[in-house]
Amino acid sequence: MPDLTVLMTVYNGEDYLRETIESILNQTYRDFKFLILDNASIDSSREIIHSYGDPRIQLVALPENIGQVAALNKGLDMIDTPLVARMDADDISLPQRFERQVAFMEVHPEVGVCGSFAVAFLHQDNKEIKYRWPTEPEDIKVKLLFECCLPHPGVMIRKTFFDRYGLRYDEDIGHSFDWELWQRAADHFDLANLPEFHLRYRLHPENESKKTAHLQEAAALKLDNRSLERLELHRHPLRQVHRDVAYETFNVINREPEFLNQVVQWFQGLENANKKHGIYSEEALHRFLRERLFIVLHYNTVHPRSILKMFFKERLYRDVGVFRSIKFLVKVLLCFLGFFKTSGRMHRHKRQE
Repeated sequence: MPDLTVLMTVYNGEDYLRETIESILNQTYRDFKFLILDNASIDSSREIIHSYGDPRIQLVALPENIGQVAALNKGLDMIDTPLVARMDADDISLPQRFERQVAFMEVHPEVGVCGSFAVAFLHQDNKEIKYRWPTEPEDIKVKLLFECCLPHPGVMIRKTFFDRYGLRYDEDIGHSFDWELWQRAADHFDLANLPEFHLRYRLHPENESKKTAHLQEAAALKLDNRSLERLELHRHPLRQVHRDVAYETFNVINREPEFLNQVVQWFQGLENANKKHGIYSEEALHRFLRERLFIVLHYNTVHPRSILKMFFKERLYRDVGVFRSIKFLVKVLLCFLGFFKTSGRMHRHKRQE
């Protein structure tokens, strides 16, 4: 009997489905079940799945679209193998993904979720973005306080842990349901990422992302409230700073100089609250906040004098090293001379079933 089941849901996925399925069937690790739940597709998705005739594929044709989250929970309840690999119907798993993740899980029995680095791409576009997330459990748990840092369609989970602690997706959270699940899971066991690229992550056009931006923001605020309530910071007057410096929104560009002082105050508050409640590794939290403060300064170089003052006052050069400090100071100098402007970031949006 296989030790691994691949869990995928699909709804009207005919555009990319063949490429996705073949990336799974062509894995170097071949002993697995492939459970696909079709959410009442009205395109050719089911015909595409049936066309393979691979005995590892088990198609569950749902009579109605119950949504991706409910379908994933249904799939988890059906699975009887100790390991589960997630996959989305529009992404691509690179050939050695399962082999490397299974080997890691065997050597690290304390790990309940294992992801990897990922390469994000736009369909019919040569532009790629490489995502390198934290790899150590204490760093991942800290970063989950601000943002999701495991690739949902690229994780392998230990089903026995999920059953032991009653972990399933929250069907009421809406967007960011994976992030919410990892936050809860991190209270029970270690989460890790392989420092290797094993997933090609399909980005969708910016106009699609704008349609659900308010839903993503609402979900992020819910998760912030839960996390900050545990730290007794959910009613703090600087609470909004937390979301402003989170990656998914990163609303820090062209802020007034006093915003920098607010960020420092908020970060100090986080560290003090964590010392009281002991939820996160103090060393990992401090390291993350220093790095995030440095990024905030990068995004606000339109205020070069305030940036320089904060950089030296906080002695960030001790945390980021000589090379990055010199590079940063050159950037600030160029801002003084009017040669540099801050730019935004490209965000990922996945279609929600």
